Amino acid sequence: MKNEDKIVAQAIEWMLQIEQGELSASDQAAFERWKASDVRHATAYANLTQSVQQFDIPRQVGAAPHILRTTLQQKSRRRKALKQIAVLAGLTAGAGLLLDRVTPLQGLRADLHTGTGQRRRATLADGSIVILNARSAIDHQILPGLRQISLLSGEMQIEVAARADLPFAIDTVHGSVKLLAGTLMMALQPLRTDVVAMQTAQVAVITRNNTRGALAGGQHVWFDTDSIGSARANVGGEASWIEGYYTASNSTLAEVVAALRPYRKGVLRLDPAVADLRISGAFPLDDTERALSALASALPISVTRVSPFWVTISASA
Repeated sequence: MKNEDKIVAQAIEWMLQIEQGELSASDQAAFERWKASDVRHATAYANLTQSVQQFDIPRQVGAAPHILRTTLQQKSRRRKALKQIAVLAGLTAGAGLLLDRVTPLQGLRADLHTGTGQRRRATLADGSIVILNARSAIDHQILPGLRQISLLSGEMQIEVAARADLPFAIDTVHGSVKLLAGTLMMALQPLRTDVVAMQTAQVAVITRNNTRGALAGGQHVWFDTDSIGSARANVGGEASWIEGYYTASNSTLAEVVAALRPYRKGVLRLDPAVADLRISGAFPLDDTERALSALASALPISVTRVSPFWVTISASA
C-alpha cells in the first residue's frame, strides 16, 4: 500500500471510531496528535469528511438517526463504503482512475480529443470534416502528399473532401482504411476496429498483417490485426450519436451500456447475467440518467445508485 493510501486508511479508521462514539478522552487526544503530526493527516481527514458529505447517501437523504446508527454498527460495511468514497473522490492512489473518467488521460497529447460527455467537430486543412464521439482522440497529418488520421481511442466520423489523386487513410492499431471521398465512421474496440461506410463511400480495408478487403457504401465491417469480418448492410441509426442518441435495433444491453459509458463521469457496472438482454429504442446520451430509467422500465433489471459516480445494473429482484 502506498503511503498516501495508508494515510487515507488511517483517516477512515478514525472516522469510524468518531462516528460510533468510541473515542475516550485519551483516544481524542491521540486523534489530535495524529492530525498534528503530519499536515497530510489533517488534510486527508478534512478531505474525507468533505467527500462523505458529498457522496454519502444516508446523510444526503436525511436518514433518521436510528437508520444511520444501524448502518454505522455494521462496521465492515461502513469501512467498505468509506473506501469507495475515498477512491471516487480521488483521495487515494486511485485518484487517476477518477480523473480519467472525466478527461481520458490517454488522449491529452492527441491533436484532437474529447472528454467524458463531449463531442467535437473540426475541419481539417484539406476541408475534410471530423466529428469525435465522447472520450475519443486522434492525431492527423494533412500535407501535400499525405492525408492521414490515427484513431487513438473512441469513435469518429469523417466526411472526406474529394481528391481523385490522394486517398485519405485512417489508421488504428489493427490496420487502416482508405477512401478518396465520402463519409465513414470508425470505432476502436479493445480487440478490433469497427468501420461503417455511408452511402457515398467506397473503402479499402488493410489489416496490420496485410489482409485486404473492400467495403461498399451502406455497409459495415470489423477487422483486427489478422482478419476482416463479413460485410453487412447498415441497419440505420449508426450515426445517431452525432445528434446525441444511441439507436438500438435489437441490441444487447451490453451494447447500450457501452454507448452510455463515455457519457458518464463515474463507474457504470453491468452484471454479466443481464448483458445479453435485447432491446430496441433511442436512448439519450446527454442525459444518461433518463436513459438508465428507460432501460429499467423496459427490461427486468435493477439500476442501483450507490452514488452519482457509482451505478450498478443487475437483474431485478
